[in-house]
Amino acid sequence: MTRHTYSVILMPVTRSDEGLSEVIGFILILALIAALASLYVTYVVPAQGRELEIKHMASINDQFLQYKMAVDSLWINDQKNVPISNTFTLGTVTGLTQGGFVIPIFQPYPSSGTISVNGRGDTLTISGDFLEDAPGSVSPTLGSTVNDEPGHLYIQVMTTDTSKGGGLVLKPDNGNWEIWLNVTSVSNPGTGSSGTVPSFPTPTSSQSSISWTELKNWLDNNLNNAGGWITQLNAALPSTGTRVPAITMTMAKNGNAIFSDLVVVRNVQNNTWCTIDLLDDAYGLREDLAVPFTLVKPFNQTSTWVQYRYPGQVGYRAGSISESHRMGSLEFRSGNTYWVQQDYYYQQGGVFLWQPDGMVAKVVPLISVTNRTGIPTVRMVDIIIDGKGTIGGTSPVQVVTTVTSLQENTINNKKLARGIPNAKNVTLVIDAQDRSTAQMWNQAFGRIRQTAVDEGFDQNWINITQNNNTVQFTVHSNDYAILFDYSQVNLEVYLQPVAI
Repeated sequence: MTRHTYSVILMPVTRSDEGLSEVIGFILILALIAALASLYVTYVVPAQGRELEIKHMASINDQFLQYKMAVDSLWINDQKNVPISNTFTLGTVTGLTQGGFVIPIFQPYPSSGTISVNGRGDTLTISGDFLEDAPGSVSPTLGSTVNDEPGHLYIQVMTTDTSKGGGLVLKPDNGNWEIWLNVTSVSNPGTGSSGTVPSFPTPTSSQSSISWTELKNWLDNNLNNAGGWITQLNAALPSTGTRVPAITMTMAKNGNAIFSDLVVVRNVQNNTWCTIDLLDDAYGLREDLAVPFTLVKPFNQTSTWVQYRYPGQVGYRAGSISESHRMGSLEFRSGNTYWVQQDYYYQQGGVFLWQPDGMVAKVVPLISVTNRTGIPTVRMVDIIIDGKGTIGGTSPVQVVTTVTSLQENTINNKKLARGIPNAKNVTLVIDAQDRSTAQMWNQAFGRIRQTAVDEGFDQNWINITQNNNTVQFTVHSNDYAILFDYSQVNLEVYLQPVAI
């Protein structure tokens, strides 16, 4: 029996990893994409959003500056009831439609904003001891130079001998006009009774008309009768035999006489000061003033018995005046997602910025204190905003502004003396809606004081105090030596949305 031997060869079994590696690779790629997307959303998107919001707030800053300049141009040029429009963009540009395939999560979330009129409650109180533009018993501290167009321009003239003539010539160092004031004698108007003329003849009931003979007799007896009506008429005319001392004025502009020997003061007495207002509307000098100017001295005084005082030492009415009102505001409040919240607002001619770490005056309000002309001067443009409204979102908003009224040197319906020192002290009190706003006004007043000191103003004349939400700014002197130049501008502001 034959035995066969068989050999069995066992081959090793090998598994294929090709399908598994593809799945793992795909998952790793997704994980990498997810990680990159997460990093993009976490770091890049906020950075883009922050950059957009920073640019948007910078544009808001520019829009408020443009708004201020536009409003200033209105009141400076006395353009009442002329509306102007300014556009403010409330949100960032990411809210607009974008082309291409864009995954929303890869874009910054659009920010919004809110603009409002009179959303703040800050108030202003103006008070002080002022000279009113009315006769009184107080004399201001006057200099020889007219720095601003005054309400009056007084000169006082006195003669010690009314029987002698003589006078003054008034001429400015800046301007093309001259005024001659002469002491002379003029005719004194006489008095007399008015003459009467008999009634014109009329037909009787039996006559159809009057006869020529009747008409001739009436003319001869009444209109051509030297001993009758004409004598009565002469009695009513001024007497030319009486003359009285007087001050006359002659005015010349650009070398041409406007009027000559106009009687401005009649019946002048010896050693008595006569007050003349050169800016009386009857003389028409105001339109030819070119300030600042000084009347040339001496005034070509021709006679020692004729004396003058310039500026005229005449009195004004003194009194304490106070007025309080809400200042009003145009305000933008941001709705930022990636950048700090900011609040811009326009108030009192200034532009202010609030953010969580504090407030700052981007543009100082229209208040200044100077001493450049030798007269301590406080100038203020008090801008009051009327209107109400609020619009929020991302679309542009149109702000329409109109100057409704403009008053100069009038506080609480009382007219201040103009062009001369008219105040012993001036106090501005800000009642702010919060402490941070009060602190900002404190800093703004500090900047105004420092500018005044740099220009030579005595810093001891200026005091600034703050008590919680109230800030007080005071300029004071020992006499009526301060010139307070005050203007009040009333604005009407309303908002109108603009579709995009």
